[in-house]
Amino acid sequence: MDLDQIRAFLAVVRLGSISRAALELYRTQPAISLKIQSLEAELGHRLLERRRRGVTLTPAGEILRRRAESILGELETLRTELADLSARRVGRVSLGASDTVCLYLLPRVLRQFIQKYPGIELRLFTQISRRVLDLISSDEIDVGIVTLPVAAEGIEARKIYQDRFVLVFPPGHPFERRRHLRLADLHDQPIIHLKPDTVTREWIDSLLEPPGLKGQVRMEVSTIEVIKRLVEVGLGVSLLPEMSVADEARTGRLRTARIRGTDLTRPMGLVHRRDKYFSLALTAFVEDLVAYTKQASTGSSP
Repeated sequence: MDLDQIRAFLAVVRLGSISRAALELYRTQPAISLKIQSLEAELGHRLLERRRRGVTLTPAGEILRRRAESILGELETLRTELADLSARRVGRVSLGASDTVCLYLLPRVLRQFIQKYPGIELRLFTQISRRVLDLISSDEIDVGIVTLPVAAEGIEARKIYQDRFVLVFPPGHPFERRRHLRLADLHDQPIIHLKPDTVTREWIDSLLEPPGLKGQVRMEVSTIEVIKRLVEVGLGVSLLPEMSVADEARTGRLRTARIRGTDLTRPMGLVHRRDKYFSLALTAFVEDLVAYTKQASTGSSP
């Protein structure tokens, strides 16, 4: 059974005549009759009763008519869905990232993407970088955003932006009067940081160890939001991603400063399985994410 046979059969049923069906389908009458005959032979049932005034359906023909209309309807739906897929109107994308990325980078990216492609389903998993890599390796998510470098087998990574850290302190702090600050200036300051089970904390510790500042860490908390509130009330200072304190710095709730003599930037990358198939929906999301981070890093308005 092929689609031409089904279309010929339905045309004959709808028009009540093989000759009229032939005209509509731009075929000869014998060609349409042959398709009906071959369909009957294949199914082992007579489908049409030929009469002088046209044709009528047999019981088997009625069953085929119902099923055939359903088949063509499903085929049309398939074509529509594939067209939507090609136009990036449907699909699914799953993404994993840390709390910091989910809080301070992704909301605008996700909002813009959903506005642009409302039919694409987005699933977001908030995890530390190590867990994101596990989810990528097991193919539980499509892509992730993690701190680079990545040495996991079978994982491909590409840098998408530089995560810059700044010194954060409360308004009225003596550091406000300093034009240039170095890590050594933190020797008499209580430092507030994340708990030591994260990649970020390990990286910060590697920066604090050479100038002997690891002992200055007086508080360890679970989230950057808690750190910001503790710094705001004057309980210490911290080194935080610049994007995480942009709102507070703009409104004056916190002060920030660059540290000289120490590289407080680290590369952030998009990761995925090396053999990952990039659907049109996933490709669209990655394109928007890379474009957004590029705009943000150059200071232009996303």
